[in-house]
Amino acid sequence: MKYDDLIKQLGELGPYQVRVYILTCLPVIAVSMQTLIPVFILAVPQHRCHNPPWTNSTYTVQDVLLDPINATLPRDTEGQDRETEGLGLEQCQIRVPIQVLDGGEGQVQDPALYTFRPCHHWTYDQSNFQNTVVTQMDLVCRRSSLRSHANMIYMGGFLVGSIVFGILADIKGRKPSLMMAVTLHVVTSVLVLFSPNYVTFVVCRFLTGVSNMGIMLSAFVLGMELVGRQWRTVAGVSINFFWCAGMLLLDLMAYGIRDWKHLQLAASCYAVLFLPLWWLLPESSRWLMSKGRLEEARVILTKIAESNKKEIPDDAFNEPDKDEDQGTITDIFLHPVLAFRFAVVFLNWLVVNLVYYGLTLNVGSLGGSIYLNFALNGLVETLGNIATLGALPRLGRKRFYSLAMLFSAAACLCCMIPALASSSAPGWIIVLLSNVGKFCITGGYSTIYVFSAELFPTGLRNSVLGSCSMVARVGAMMAPYVADLSLVVAGAVGASLPFLVFGASGLLAGLLALALPETLNMALPETVQDAVEFGKSEIIFDYTSNIIYDYK
Repeated sequence: MKYDDLIKQLGELGPYQVRVYILTCLPVIAVSMQTLIPVFILAVPQHRCHNPPWTNSTYTVQDVLLDPINATLPRDTEGQDRETEGLGLEQCQIRVPIQVLDGGEGQVQDPALYTFRPCHHWTYDQSNFQNTVVTQMDLVCRRSSLRSHANMIYMGGFLVGSIVFGILADIKGRKPSLMMAVTLHVVTSVLVLFSPNYVTFVVCRFLTGVSNMGIMLSAFVLGMELVGRQWRTVAGVSINFFWCAGMLLLDLMAYGIRDWKHLQLAASCYAVLFLPLWWLLPESSRWLMSKGRLEEARVILTKIAESNKKEIPDDAFNEPDKDEDQGTITDIFLHPVLAFRFAVVFLNWLVVNLVYYGLTLNVGSLGGSIYLNFALNGLVETLGNIATLGALPRLGRKRFYSLAMLFSAAACLCCMIPALASSSAPGWIIVLLSNVGKFCITGGYSTIYVFSAELFPTGLRNSVLGSCSMVARVGAMMAPYVADLSLVVAGAVGASLPFLVFGASGLLAGLLALALPETLNMALPETVQDAVEFGKSEIIFDYTSNIIYDYK
């Protein structure tokens, strides 16, 4: 008996499956916290060059202004018009008097003559953060790009993790893969605390990224394989609620803990509580049956049957649901229609990840309280996932996904207006528009998984999703650089550039998605030829006569 038919008889969703699903998804909370913790530990506080004559100077006590003769900090005239720059003191260079000859052939300083040189020490604002990685390692001015590199390297760990743990989960099983990833997560996220330099920091963060992708991949697959076909969409979207819970928990921790090392420790050490899941979680019964380990699968399926008050059929294991060779991913490129869909799906995965992570990492640049903005981000994402669960069965995959992407793009492009008019526009407008964009992109992010899986034939579905996951990491790796454009390009133009990139790319992706066929309530393709024929019929619903016309 095929596994889908068997699980339908035993119960597609029961108390045992719900309990195991929740336990499986709990480590996703830790993944969310470690993925988004750079919003706080890599935050760039307001800063200025340190003034050598004033060793006790702080950012809030601008004692350099009290002695204009000895002042070494020039004014940043552009910065004076920006609230984010405080009093407009130069951030990256100091004024150095020029030595001239006096009448006695000696060297003296002429206050009227000076030049500039880059500063090497900075004074940071501590009103929001006691310290961050940026303030500890001085990742500002000429070294500001290292902050973007750190976020990119972490996302690179996601890319490597999707390959390593994807293979490992298929060979060794979902449960061993998940627990190995959890163990690596605990070790590497704690080691970040003891980083003596930038290189060690990014290496530890890279390994944490590898482990976190392993957790997400294994938990997603294990959770999806627990339930029947009817509940897979719900299971695929619901895992995102654990991600949102991690966001809100991280925000509470960050608000109470302003030292980056203490925050990193608090967000890392509790993951040890997930190690006992080895004794609480079962292996995927689908995977066990595909490997011919029928007795082990029977034990798990018996628990499902007992929980749902069902009995295992006598012929349940007569025809084990083993993996079959149904072609390779290269077969897609033999058919132009599939190749086109593949390219559109690839682009959409890249854009969804670019915009999602870009808007999330850019939350510190919106103005106002970073803690309030991040909390709103988490709440909006939760609402976005709820909306996705309600809308997908009603609007369909294509319509909802395209609308989500287009509205997200519109919100991002509208963000450019208050960003360009930063001196006159109320700060809440850009926060509101950014959260509208986040709400919509959350819907797109949750939908693209389901939509992509339903477009391609059964035998190639896992290969397609694996390839999409890899290109998605490229989008995630680009996101930190786009989000930090405001640090590279000064002024209102720099503040608006991230929203321009997010909006333009989302607009392109949403329009291209309209060329894909709808998959809601459709028989999914089993073979490559089925996929070629899939969507060739155009279904038009006449709302005036309640008649459905089918045009070939």
